[in-house]
Amino acid sequence: MSKASSLTINATDHIAVIDIGSNSIRLVIFKTMGRFPFPLFNERVTCRLGEGLETDNLLQPKRIKAALETLQRFDSILKSLPNLSVKIVATAAARRAKNADVFLKPAQEILNHKIQVLEQQEEAHLVSIGLLSNFNINEGLIADLGGGSLELVLVKNSKMVHSTSLNIGHLSYKPYSEIIQMLENIPWLNKASGLDLFGVGGSFRALGSAYIYKTKYPLGMLHALTISRMAINSLLNEITADPPNLEGIPEGRRFSMVKASEIISSLISISKVNTLIISGTSIRDGIIAQEFLEHPNFTSDQKKDPLHIACAEIAENRLRFSLINEKLYKFIKPCIESSTDYMGNLNATRLVKAACLLSEICWDEEPSMRANLAFEKINALPIYSLSHPERLWISLAIFYRYNGIKSMTEKPISSEFILTHSQQEYAYFIGLGLRFGLIFSAGINANLDKIKLYLRKQTLTCAITKNGAHLFTSQNQLRLKSFADILSLKTKIIYQN
Repeated sequence: MSKASSLTINATDHIAVIDIGSNSIRLVIFKTMGRFPFPLFNERVTCRLGEGLETDNLLQPKRIKAALETLQRFDSILKSLPNLSVKIVATAAARRAKNADVFLKPAQEILNHKIQVLEQQEEAHLVSIGLLSNFNINEGLIADLGGGSLELVLVKNSKMVHSTSLNIGHLSYKPYSEIIQMLENIPWLNKASGLDLFGVGGSFRALGSAYIYKTKYPLGMLHALTISRMAINSLLNEITADPPNLEGIPEGRRFSMVKASEIISSLISISKVNTLIISGTSIRDGIIAQEFLEHPNFTSDQKKDPLHIACAEIAENRLRFSLINEKLYKFIKPCIESSTDYMGNLNATRLVKAACLLSEICWDEEPSMRANLAFEKINALPIYSLSHPERLWISLAIFYRYNGIKSMTEKPISSEFILTHSQQEYAYFIGLGLRFGLIFSAGINANLDKIKLYLRKQTLTCAITKNGAHLFTSQNQLRLKSFADILSLKTKIIYQN
């Protein structure tokens, strides 16, 4: 499978990506933060460059004018920022149109940059790497539905094994029967039977928005939203009905949502996939991920969990006295042994480490509001390596890290709909443990060397060094007891020379 051409990136520069799609043109400016390139600016303009393309394979003058006007604005923004690395790609509309140069030539003059028109395989590759570099997918079918094309990639053992691109998109005029025929002609699509479908692109996100609206789903994050096959088919049937029910669909997506739903419904029917998982990633994430993964300075990061990379870089910008997060994880790690009976299919080690890294995320907010602000902030972080239960577990643990056992602030009710009672209980336990460690140490690294935890059977032992005894006040002893009480553990305190 081919790759997009390389872009040299200076690790201290900002990176701008312009994605010229068949429906919209988007400019995203990223802060180059290792493998977590946080978006500093993100603007999308619906230009419908590919509208009417199926009729004669020609871009329409009105649509070209709208696209060039948008690029003039984007060029003015780019010129305002020094030391900027720029990558510009165009997809199906520019790839398919016989008169593409009528748009591309003035567009390149406006931007003073080469526009890379991606081949079908390149587009599929970048869409896939954008998702796979963030989200742990062992096997599944990735589908990126744009205005002018549908990219499909089959993943097995976390590797891309098959891919294809079809000239059907939500701006398409093709009838339902022709869409079905095109999908039936993909020889490997039956291998997706029973797998999850990972939906990339605005049409899939619009479906997710409608699902959240109709079901009153308690978490607003679209990325990793998981919808059962029965629920998604019901939703698609409502949208493709006559008249269509478009409740919950964002206004800007309604004009093409019936055709998008026809394509998605056909794909689900032919491939026989299981649940639909909405992806918040895009081709732009693939461009950035590929550049960093291929950059020699980032070799050591390739084997690290992208969740921990993102959390560590967020933590680095929230310093109090020092970066205490790694030492905090070492402090709380002995307690993870108790997680087996509580966490179900959630990886406690991975999530506790992430919670430690994010433990100071709201330390500088008004004290009475920290718990709820931390909960909401973590649920809204643009981190794509978390499922909804994982995200909620971390946010709940940090809620308790700030709230402690106070009853005046009620536990966020959304966690009760997504996490089991045991998972919530364990988040309470770890949250109080983090609170105990951070208050004992005053958030200072050196002080955590004066205390160790041991968990054996049903006893939580706290070992204090001689020079840490004055830090372990009676109030901190009560915090230790509250921490242990969550899992009905006994406490034991020993002082060491």
